[in-house]
Amino acid sequence: MSARCPEGHLSEAMDYCDVCGTPMDAPAGAGMPSAPAPGGGGFDLGPSAPAPAPAPATITCPHCGATNVEEALFCEACGYDFTTGTPPMDGPAPEVEGPGPESPVQEEVEPPEDEPEQSGEEQEREVEEVEGEEVEGEEVEGEEVEAAAPEPEPEADPGPEPEPTPAEPAPRAHRAPRHTPPSRELADAWVVEIWVDPDWYAVQQTDETCPSAGVPDVVLLTRSSALVGRPSSSLAARPEIDAGGDSAVSRRHAQLSSDGQRWWIEDLGSSNGTFVGTVGEPLPTTPLTPGQRVEIDRDDRIFVGAWTRLALRHATEAEKQGRG
Repeated sequence: MSARCPEGHLSEAMDYCDVCGTPMDAPAGAGMPSAPAPGGGGFDLGPSAPAPAPAPATITCPHCGATNVEEALFCEACGYDFTTGTPPMDGPAPEVEGPGPESPVQEEVEPPEDEPEQSGEEQEREVEEVEGEEVEGEEVEGEEVEAAAPEPEPEADPGPEPEPTPAEPAPRAHRAPRHTPPSRELADAWVVEIWVDPDWYAVQQTDETCPSAGVPDVVLLTRSSALVGRPSSSLAARPEIDAGGDSAVSRRHAQLSSDGQRWWIEDLGSSNGTFVGTVGEPLPTTPLTPGQRVEIDRDDRIFVGAWTRLALRHATEAEKQGRG
C-alpha cells in the first residue's frame, strides 16, 4: 500500500516519505510540479531531484576565535578542549595580525617666503622711529637691560605613589590538561595502581591509623569505565577499583571513564571528595565538583579517602596475561 506525501511523491512508508523525508501529515509545500502530465490537465508529481547536502556545521573557539568542525574535540589553532571547556597551557591565544600603530603624520612646513628688499628711504624711516624709545634687550644710557624671566613656581609634592595590589588568582579545582593524557599513546590495556600515600595521610584530619606503604595493588581495566569505592552488599556497590581498606572512601566514590582516546575522573558526590594532582607539584587542596568530568594527564594522580592514591598507566605484557 502506498500514499502520496505533501510534496507529491509516492511513498511506501506511512510516517515519513521515503523519497524526500517529509512527514506524511505535514502541510503541502510551496514547490510546483516539474511538468504537466500527458493526456490531462494535471501535473506529474514524480520524484524530485535530491536536495544538496548541507554544509558541515562549525563552531568557533572561545579562546582564539578560530573556526572548527562541530565534532572537533580540540581547537586546531590553539588546542582548546571543547569537551571540558579548558584552555591550553602552552600559552595565550594566538594574536591576530593587524595593522601596526599608526605613525604620527608630520605636517609639511612650508619655508617662509622671502621678504621683499626695503629701499634706503624705508630703512632710514624705521631707524628714526626706533630712536628715543626704550627697547628691552638694547643698551639704554650705557647699561644693558635684560628682560627678567618669570620665576618658575615650585611644583607640589604628589607624595609616594601607592603600590599596586597584586590580583589574587581565583582558586581552580584542577589545572587545564597539558594535552598529554595517557591514552594519546596507543595501548590495548590499562591498569590502575592503588597506593598508600603517607604524604596525603599527613594532611588529612582523621583518627584512622595509616597502614604501612608497600607495593601497590594493581587492577587491570577490562572495560571503558570503572567504579572507585568500597564494596557494599546493601547498596549493591561492587567497585572495580576496591579501596575498602580506607574507611574515608565512600561506597560509590568516583568513576573512571574512557571514550577510547582519553580518560576522565568524575566525583559521584562522595563524603570526602576527589582530588587530582600532578607529580612534582604540591598536593591538591580543592576537590573536584561532583558530576563534572576532568581529563587525566599522563602525570596526574588521583587522591581519595585518608591515604589512597590512584595512578593510571599502560599494562605490561605480564599484567595482560594475569601474571603481573
